[in-house]
Order: sequence, then C-alpha cells, then structure tokens
Amino acid sequence: MTSGFTAALFVGALGTAASSSAAPTPPPVLLRAAPDGSGSECTQSRPCSVLGAQQRERQVLAGDEGTRGDVVVMLSDGTYRLTAPLRFGPADSGRNGHRVTWTSAPGARPVLNGATRVRGWRLTDPAKNVWSAPVPGGLATRQIYVDGKQAPIAQTTPDEQGVTFAAADGGYTTSPDWAAALRDRIGAAAMSRVEFAYTGKNGDWTESRCRVDSVSGTTVLMQQPCWRNITSRPVFTQASGGLPNMKPGTAPTRMENAYPFLHTGQWYLDQKRHVLNYVPLPGQDVNRLDIEAPRLTSLVTGAGTLDQPVHDITFRGLRFAYATWNEPSSAAGFADVQDNLRLTGDDPTHPQGTCTFGAPPGTCPFGSLTRQPGNVQWRAAQDVTFERNTFTGLGAAGLVFEYGSRHNTIQGNVFSGIAGNGVILGDTTDPHPSDVGADDREINAYNTIDNNLIERIGTDYPSAAAITLFFTQHTSVTHNDIRDVPYTGISAGVIQGHVDNVDHPDNTSNVNSDNMISANLIHGFMQVLSDGGAIYAEGHQGQTVLAADGSVDRTASIAHGLHAVGNVAYDQGNVNYTWYDDAGAQWINWDGNVEWNGKLSQGGCQTTGHFDVTGNYSAQPIGQYHCTPPGGTDVTYTDNKALPLRPTASDLPSGTVRDAGLQDGFRDLATDRAPQVSYAQAAGGTVFVAGDGFTSGTRVSFAGTPPATVTVHSPAFLTATVPSGTTVTSVTVTTPAGTESRAVPPPDVALGKPAEQSSTVSSNYPASYAVDDDLRDYAGTRTEAQPWWQVDTGASYPIDKIAVHNRADCCADRLADYYIFVSDTPFTSTSLNDTLAQPGVWWTHRAEQAGRPSTIDVGRTGRYVRVQLAGTNQLALAEVQVLTAPHSY
Repeated sequence: MTSGFTAALFVGALGTAASSSAAPTPPPVLLRAAPDGSGSECTQSRPCSVLGAQQRERQVLAGDEGTRGDVVVMLSDGTYRLTAPLRFGPADSGRNGHRVTWTSAPGARPVLNGATRVRGWRLTDPAKNVWSAPVPGGLATRQIYVDGKQAPIAQTTPDEQGVTFAAADGGYTTSPDWAAALRDRIGAAAMSRVEFAYTGKNGDWTESRCRVDSVSGTTVLMQQPCWRNITSRPVFTQASGGLPNMKPGTAPTRMENAYPFLHTGQWYLDQKRHVLNYVPLPGQDVNRLDIEAPRLTSLVTGAGTLDQPVHDITFRGLRFAYATWNEPSSAAGFADVQDNLRLTGDDPTHPQGTCTFGAPPGTCPFGSLTRQPGNVQWRAAQDVTFERNTFTGLGAAGLVFEYGSRHNTIQGNVFSGIAGNGVILGDTTDPHPSDVGADDREINAYNTIDNNLIERIGTDYPSAAAITLFFTQHTSVTHNDIRDVPYTGISAGVIQGHVDNVDHPDNTSNVNSDNMISANLIHGFMQVLSDGGAIYAEGHQGQTVLAADGSVDRTASIAHGLHAVGNVAYDQGNVNYTWYDDAGAQWINWDGNVEWNGKLSQGGCQTTGHFDVTGNYSAQPIGQYHCTPPGGTDVTYTDNKALPLRPTASDLPSGTVRDAGLQDGFRDLATDRAPQVSYAQAAGGTVFVAGDGFTSGTRVSFAGTPPATVTVHSPAFLTATVPSGTTVTSVTVTTPAGTESRAVPPPDVALGKPAEQSSTVSSNYPASYAVDDDLRDYAGTRTEAQPWWQVDTGASYPIDKIAVHNRADCCADRLADYYIFVSDTPFTSTSLNDTLAQPGVWWTHRAEQAGRPSTIDVGRTGRYVRVQLAGTNQLALAEVQVLTAPHSY
C-alpha cells in the first residue's frame, strides 16, 4: 500500500494538467537523495546525501524557482545513518502557498536512522554466554535493538539477589552488604550507573527511576535531586489531589544496568571500556543479527517563531528509527508524576510545579512540570503534515508538536515500539498565556491526529499515553487505532486539575476549548499500570461561559468543552475507569461511546463536574465517583444503555463499532500486520471476535472446522456462524499476514449474577467482584469462623465445572480448606454442618490452597453455588465461574 500511495502522490506532484481557465501548474522541483548520495546535483543519476538534499532544497526555496511551485525531496530505498538531527526552520518552508514534501520514492522504504550498527562480536564470558563488541567512544544509550525489537537492559530483582532494603537518610541500608559487594565487583563509577525502578510507588499510575550515588558499607545513597523528588514532595493544602511520595525504605521493583545482572536476551553497555555486552536468545547467531545502538537523541526537529513559523512541509512514507533519550540517566533521574511528566527541579525551597498551595510555595502554574521531549519534535509549526510514516525504536516520545503549533496534521502513521509517549500535542506551561502577558499565538490549535495505529508505546516509561493533549484548542483526535499500551489511551489535560482556586473551580480556567476525541478504537490499554483509562481527562476542558446576568451558561460552556463521541474501548487491563473524568475535570460531553471488558465505565475522583453523559453503551457502571469532589458534580445522564459483561455483536451498536478506528484508505496499517484476536464470545450459533488486522479474505476456523459464514465488519470486528454439530472451544483467525487463536470461554452462568457473602472487609471488596469477569479484583470477607460467599445464577443449569480463582497478588492462604456447595433450591442455613446435611445439596471439599484457577468437575444441575471455609480466616475470591458445557450447535 505504501508504494502505491507514494507513486500516486508522485504522479500527482509532477502532473501538469489544469483547467482551461487556469494557468498550468508548474511541475514541482524534484530533488533526489540516496544513502550513498553525494554532491549537490540531487538528480536520479547523481543523488545527494540527505543533508545535501536539504541544502539544495534551501537554495531552491531562496530563488525564484521556489516561489512558483512545490519542492519534492525524494528519498530512495535504504538506511540514512544520521550523524546529527535534520533541523527544519522557516528557510525550509513552502513559499507562496506551495509545499515542500519529503517523501519516499515509489516502492522505497527509506529509514532515517540515529543508531550505530554494532559488529565484531566475540564470546567473552562462556559461563554466562556473554558476547561483546566494540562501540564508539562516548556512546551513551538507554536502548538496544536486536533485529528491530528492543532488548531489555541487564536487570534483576531484590528477591533474586536475596537483598532487603530499609530506610536511611538519602537512600537505604541493605541486608546483607549486597551493595558494597556489587560495588567492589564492578567499581564505583559503574555502581553510580546502577538504576532502581519503582513501579507504582509514586502512585499506581507511575514508574519512577533513580540511580545510585554511592555505597558505604550497608548504606546506599541515591542521586539527588531524583531521590528527593520521589520521596520528599511538598505537602499539599488544596483539595483536588497531590503528588504522592514514595514511602521511605520502599524496595525497588527492579535493579538495572550492571554486568552481573545479565540474563538471556539482555544487554549491558560498559561505558568505561566502550564495549557492548549481549546474551543472545536461544537460536540466535549474534554475528548475523542487526544490533543497533542509538546515538542521537533527536532525529528531526522543526523550529520557528510566532512571527516566522516553520510551515507548509509534508513528510510522507519515511521511517524514523533508533534514537535514545539520556536525561533519565542524569542525577534528576525520572521522578514520575503522570503521563511521563516528571520532577527535575533542585530547589527544595521553591518546589517545581506545586504553585502556591505547596508547603513551601512552589512554581506556578501547577502544570509546569518537565515534559518528555520527542525524538521528532516541532515548535511554532503551521501546516506541517506527517502522513504514512513509521515511528519505531525511539527512546523518548515519538512525535511532539508544541508552542504555537497550528493547523498541523498527523495522519496515517504507525507508532510502535516507543519508550515513551506516542504523540504529544501542547505544552505544560502557560495555562492561559494572556494572563502573564504572553501572546495567544502560543496556543496550540486546529491540529488533527487521525487514522494512526499506535501500539507498544511506554516500553521504558509505562506511564505514557498513546496520545496526550496538554493546553490545546480546536483539536481533532479521531479514527485512531490504539492497542497494547501500558497506561492510558488518550489523555486530555493531565495534571491540569490540580489548581489553586479549588473553592471556586469555575474561575480556575485555562485555554482548553472545542476539542474533539471521536471514533477511536482503544483496546488492550492499562496493561501495566493502574488508575487511568481509555480516555483520561483532568482540569478544565473548556471555557466557563457566563450569561448576561453573570451566572454560568452551562449549555454554552459544554458546547465549547471536550467532546468524546463514538469511541469504542474494550479489554482494559488494570483499573480504574474507561471514560475517566478525574481531578478538576469540567465541561465534558461523553456521547455515544461503547465500553466492555473493563472495570468501571465512567466516573472519576475529585472532579469539578458539568458533564453530559448521553447515549453510551456500557458493560460496567457509569457515574462512579468514589472520592468526595471539591464541588458539585452536575452530571446529567440521558439514554445510556447497559451491555452484558461479555457482549456479542447483537448487543452492540453496529454503526458505532463498525466506524471506530481506522477508516477506508488507512486500514492497511492494521491488515498488513498479523491479526490479533483479543476477545471472543459465542451466543446463538454465532461467535463474535474482536481484535485487529481482519481483511475481507480472513479465514476462520473452530479447531479446524470452518464456519458456515464469516462477516468482517471492520479490521477490528468479525462474526462467524458456527456450523451444525460443532463444539466451539477456540477460534482461529488467519489473514495473509499471519494467524492467531483464542479460547472461546464456555458459558459462565454466574457472570454478573447476584452474589452475597457472610461479611465484607471493606467496600472495595464486594461479593460482586467474584462474578465480574475480572481476575484483578476480589471479593473479601472479614476474619471470622467459616466465612462464606454465594451466587444465585437465576435458574437451574446443567453445571459441568466450577472454576475457583485465588488471588494473584498475595494472601493465597485465605482460600484453602474450603467447601463448594451446589443446590437447585436455596440454602436453608449459613451453618457449614447444616448445609452439609441439607437434602439435595451436592458438595466437595478441598484441603489444599486453591489455584488460579482450581477447576472442579460437577456434572449436575444447580442454581445456587456457595464457597465456604472450614476454619477461621478471611475468605478471598478473585472469581468463581459456574460453567456449563462448551458451546455445541
């Protein structure tokens, strides 16, 4: 598809046809570049280097030729190894309404590469199978890529090392003297490059990182200001949330970046000896691998000014690959706040980003936290287009537009394998530029992000969102396919809810207004961290409009707020909400969105309010606000519809589901990849499959049996009719790009049915959590004698098996020495002995600790199912599935 698209563009760019009433359009000036190009002619027979092509482009633009038509810089196939970033400015901009286009040649896949290929490998440590190769002096990188895939850095865990950590001033004491032994082995300089990662320790939505400063005996001091910025954040006095501190003495989740930590498939860069070490995976011949070590921290930049923006440039069909980002290796580390915003300040008397409500007061506004840069980044850009490119192997954010960037388009790109955020639009400073005498032209406005495939971002910094909007206006984020991400899908206004004037939130405005998030497909989100959503919003999403009498005009304010319309989200990993209006959120219209296979549908914490929630389809509850907000929530609910916990195609609004995600003309971004099968549900002789990459020629089978019919609704959804006499236990989807299978669960007649338990340890662990199709939460009783839990399935069913799932996080001993009871009639007593003696009750006893799951054969009818401990303990159940026989037709 790429080559055809580029060829069509080329023909159009060189065409001279014009209407009879208009002067002929002059053909574009065509400049050619090649990886081995040189000189200044830039022709097909004598192409330039990529830098030579840019120099020639500027010469053309400075002359008469550049004012009369477009300029096309065409890159032939191959890898362009950059020694410095390509920098674009006003001198590279189109003239007189014409454009400058940097594009691939027909059929070509040029790569702008910021890495060094590492060669000359030899086996240096046979005992560990460590291979080593020389790298250029001064090389510093946080990523290594092996045949296009990121390899993990050398790493270990406290449990693997047998080390415990206790709090000490500025760091830890360790037991035993693990750190001193490691320092003696690798040296003090290498010890200062050892990095500790803390997953979820500054809030469930974060992963902070700090490096070791020094070791003395059992004492480990951590580098400053990183350590202070994760353990000693200022105390807050405002109501809409703060920045959680990590508890002193908290052990790291992982320790990284030391030679002794090497495991199979991992790497370690010895910066003193300028040697890269790698332990190949089974079957890998290290000297046949393409091992890339990024050198550059930026591949392409564009920078204008408000008076002279960089403008009218298109990038099409290019691959931006292999760049790193080394700021987290500094003493500031990566003190995570949210969405890869971080604290880097080194002035504890004037802490960063806390405004006047901190103790002591800090910088204003609250949003002035340090933002992650982009490996491709644009500032004061207008009418710049990125279309049909690939961003991969990048160590920071993929693409950033900031400060005065307007009317730009990000369309039809693939963002995959990126350490940080996918796309960032906007700035964290100046929530209202005119308030501080700045120029409103700073505002990022009228930008479009559409029809992009964004996957596997946040590989190193998992608090990343696929798409992040900071202070923006008139932004359209539409028809994107977002999948397999560690945290939030789309974030609007992160951190903006934490404002000074929380007693009067209507008066704490910013420039956000008239933004639209529509028809996006978001699946496989929240796979690593918690407390985010498919769409996450904080702070004012629109201007508070006042009526003539000075009162708030709610209708006008909502009309100019954030509109989230027709988005489809499923397959949420960790909690909280799918449609999440969090701290300080205001002026949002949630309209016609579809959600299932999540946890909670819509709601938030410490929100301001003023929301319309209309026409949404939700398998989980809406309107869930579990924190006391600083003001009234003012939420209206109209015409919302409940879905089954595991819906099929007939339950869903077909038009919304079919329309979400990539549109015609861009669906090859998904179908050119191996298919994904993320969800499968059978009912009424039909299997509904949700995933990605489906084509009109997709083949489906049920354990080798083809279906009667297959209907592909979009690249993300299909239905298959089961032929008579077939038992369905799994479904396999095959396209020209690959094959994937998934189990089709047998009917669980307990799912979503009324459940109760003998007591509830807290409101966070209700009985319903054991029948919610979610293994990440659990039902829990208080500690008591013979606690019980039970469900009413609503009718007597032929029960084949019961699957009891224990907790995965801890405390598995709370589900041992237990009974399971099944009855067609209600249980007459909660006494264990009475229930054992009740006529017509089937039971079984398990002395051992339950697994994840333990599956028990039943083979009888039943409506009521109870789980009860024999002794005294808390009863904890992640899930109880009451399964009938597999689907047979």
